Amino acid sequence: MKILRTAVVGAGRIGWKFHIPQVVSHEGFKLVAVVEPVQERLDEVNAEFGVTGYHDFQHLLESETLDLVVIASPTHLHQQQITAAFQHGCDVFCDKPLAPTLEHVDQLIDAMQQHRRKLMLYQPHRGRREAVSLQAMLKKQLIGPVYMIKRERYAYLRRNDWQALKKFGGGMLNNYGAHYIDQLLYLAQSPAKRIHCVLRRIVSFGDAEDVVKVVIETESGLVLDLDINMASAFPMTPWRILGQRGSILLDEAEQVWRVKYYYQRDLPDIAVHPELAAPNRMYSSGEVIPWREKSIPLSDYEEVDYYQKCYDYFALNREPFVPIQETREVMRVIEECRKNNAG
Repeated sequence: MKILRTAVVGAGRIGWKFHIPQVVSHEGFKLVAVVEPVQERLDEVNAEFGVTGYHDFQHLLESETLDLVVIASPTHLHQQQITAAFQHGCDVFCDKPLAPTLEHVDQLIDAMQQHRRKLMLYQPHRGRREAVSLQAMLKKQLIGPVYMIKRERYAYLRRNDWQALKKFGGGMLNNYGAHYIDQLLYLAQSPAKRIHCVLRRIVSFGDAEDVVKVVIETESGLVLDLDINMASAFPMTPWRILGQRGSILLDEAEQVWRVKYYYQRDLPDIAVHPELAAPNRMYSSGEVIPWREKSIPLSDYEEVDYYQKCYDYFALNREPFVPIQETREVMRVIEECRKNNAG
């Protein structure tokens, strides 16, 4: 079995709680070193995992022989670190978003091709049970052709960390937005055609947005409606899927999909009345929809093992779970959102 000698850059929340444990627990990866500017965190890494710690990323690259660099640092550092890793012959698995701008993403794609390295982004929401199960349900077309998918995240959270500051690439568009835009486009399987976005800072202590509204019309005609609101005292259902013959919503408390639908064959034939004087002065057909309902537990589906997907790509040369052009499309949408709100 091929073993990927791996370094993790960043021992903050995502690096410490997710990436480092995943690298250590997967037999295809060997954690060689961790880069982190805070000495206390390096001491924790050494005590817990017994690996070398570095304060400086360049020092790491010059000191270790690596196959893979996992980047879990703040967004504004990604481009420089990825480029340096490529120059030292390393492949890169990077946290989202890939870079601050679309131009920077294109530069990284060029660098990847120039150095003949591999690059994949951490987009776990496309592999969560919600997405896996919803993808399966959409293929069955139980509610007919889907015309709208609504994705919502509501909370009341007055952030004061680096994610609240524009200069570090913070804000809900880059943060949750990068996850959910990728998730929606993955489900739609169609690029964005038209994009409208509203960004607001309401209760955050920083200068970056904590309220995001994005509406995307895909090339296939599907409408993707995303709300991220960190200034709402009431929660909302996180998913609503609207089709020609019914709807699906997620019951978060019960962890089940509620599906309400009908079969076309159960409806009577109704003709359009073309005259202004409606029969019996009724302004509807008067039909009673023979609704059917079912509940589909999320537990019926398995989440994607993301680090196995990483191993498949980086070690076994299989297709990437997140192709780089899909990463570029997410950044294109994010950049259009920024343009919508410029000035």
